[in-house]
Amino acid sequence: MHVKIPLDRARITLLLLLAALLAIGAWAYRGVGDSLREIRATGLKTLLDTQVETLEQWIAEGRNEAARLAADPDLADAIARLVRGDADGKRIIEDLLHEAGRIGITAAHVIDAQGAILASSMAGRAGRGATPDFFSHLAPALSGQPVFVRPRHGGGAQPGHAWVAAPVRAGNGRIIAVIALGSPAEQRFADLFKVARPGETGESFAFDAEGWLLSESRHAEALRQRGLAPRLLLPDSDTPTRLAAAAVAARTAADGIREGLLLTPYPGYLGREVVGVWRWLPGHDIGVAVEMAAAEAFAPLFYLQLGFGAVLILMLGIWLSGFLPPQTLAALLRRGGGARQLGPYRLGRQIGEGAISNVYLAQHRLLKRPAAVKVLKQQSTSDEWTARFQREVQLASQLSHPNTITIYDYGSGANSEFWYAMEYLEGLSLADLVERYGPVPPARTAYILRQVCASLWEAHSCGLVHRDIKPQNVMLCDIRGERDVVKVLDFGLVKQMSGEQTRDLTSTMRILGTPLYMSPERIRHPGDADARADIYALGAVGFHLLTGKRLFETETDHDLTYQVLHVVPPLASSCSPFAVPAELDALIGRCVEKDPAARPQNIAEVASALDGVLVHLPWTRPQIDAWWSKHWVPEDHPERRFSSRA
Repeated sequence: MHVKIPLDRARITLLLLLAALLAIGAWAYRGVGDSLREIRATGLKTLLDTQVETLEQWIAEGRNEAARLAADPDLADAIARLVRGDADGKRIIEDLLHEAGRIGITAAHVIDAQGAILASSMAGRAGRGATPDFFSHLAPALSGQPVFVRPRHGGGAQPGHAWVAAPVRAGNGRIIAVIALGSPAEQRFADLFKVARPGETGESFAFDAEGWLLSESRHAEALRQRGLAPRLLLPDSDTPTRLAAAAVAARTAADGIREGLLLTPYPGYLGREVVGVWRWLPGHDIGVAVEMAAAEAFAPLFYLQLGFGAVLILMLGIWLSGFLPPQTLAALLRRGGGARQLGPYRLGRQIGEGAISNVYLAQHRLLKRPAAVKVLKQQSTSDEWTARFQREVQLASQLSHPNTITIYDYGSGANSEFWYAMEYLEGLSLADLVERYGPVPPARTAYILRQVCASLWEAHSCGLVHRDIKPQNVMLCDIRGERDVVKVLDFGLVKQMSGEQTRDLTSTMRILGTPLYMSPERIRHPGDADARADIYALGAVGFHLLTGKRLFETETDHDLTYQVLHVVPPLASSCSPFAVPAELDALIGRCVEKDPAARPQNIAEVASALDGVLVHLPWTRPQIDAWWSKHWVPEDHPERRFSSRA
């Protein structure tokens, strides 16, 4: 016999709500999961791109240093005599180490064209032949090109040296020897990877074709405690991890694909489930990867499951009890619907993203004033990045010039994410200006550069060097009807010329920046750059505005670095579609001189020269209003309304 249990209308309604919630929850879980995987993939790829760029820049710096030393006439002459057997090899090695020691070089060899080591800083190596493997990797140097030779692990506790080498030529141009400069892999090379350690478990590392780690593992202590070698193998086996197997297979793959993303969790070299992204660099015969524990990478899914389960249990319990007051249901439906809040700011849509932070349009809760809030990404919360982020806001907040972006407030959120709020601007960057509308007339270029000078004048007067002046970091704004107002952004690489923060945070931070707008001295000695480095960058920005072109057009960062160091740039007048006044053309040319002493010695001198240009070639209010009226329609182009880069 079946007993029919009556259900009142409230319980039937709640049952339907429960079924609907289950369906919506399943849909939301799938959508959030897909979005989270996409966000995680973007974050890992961005971090890998940054890490590879950092490595390539460091390698380029070393190769350039080796090439510079090899081209020194006195040193080349001494090595030529050493090849003939009538020079002091010890003295030559001492000179090499003295000259290259500032970039972390601790070892040096002089090797002849047959592979014999003529002189060496390593005891017992002089007079012997270079190993066949090492000598084979010097082949490009013997053919006339500087070369990087990756560290060799060999199964020891630490990998060996990372080497850069360059050819030494006799007076007739014939290659007679190679100088090789080395630094211990566990020092400068490994330091490149220590900064990129997202979250609690993430790490970036370099590895060779046999899976040996060439940089220090974040989990080195755990490896030692378990007696495991620093190698990408599954624990207590000879089986490579999924990431290592994929990277090594791609090393010789015919399809030419040299990178991959692994978002399905797999066992890492500690046996824990991880996700990762990798890239094989065939030019250096080295792999670079970023890995993170899967539990941390997809932690939001776990909390979503937990919260959704709790709501289901609660509603099921209410249904079974037969009671659900309408006001309680309304409160439950309202809960969780509020916008994210950081301090007094309610965040809206995202308006910018960078490698370590995101920027959101926000509104002050009480003042109702719009602001742009920059938030440090969760995977970038290492001590190094947090220190840089805090320094950016602390130093930038000292500045109050109208041409410098204004900092309102800063703090830490509920999840310990560091943030700061700044003024929200309507306009476009100089990079967007040139990309969308082409080269800028000389009068407007001088007008823009003069305002950048005003911002830098205050910063330099406070003992601060910006160090990242480039078109992307200068905005052209419409501020309550005042148009063509310049705002200088992004003080993330600012440096004090005196005081406790004169030195950069770490040696690995020194290579950050944009090579195209970095002065030669910043590339050679990044920690020693002064205000004249900003003047160089300002000149490169002026060249870009007048011509629509880059100061140096190259295919690779290595070629770009070489040209910044050694090639005289063209005059803007030779590339611009406009008739560039001689005084403006000469000023831009002086600003981008290789020798800092040949540039204007302070920003006031540049500003004075621009004032002279503007006297004879003014950029007037009618011209400004005509341009903005023709081109600026923010309601039709909401993507143009933004504040600062992330």
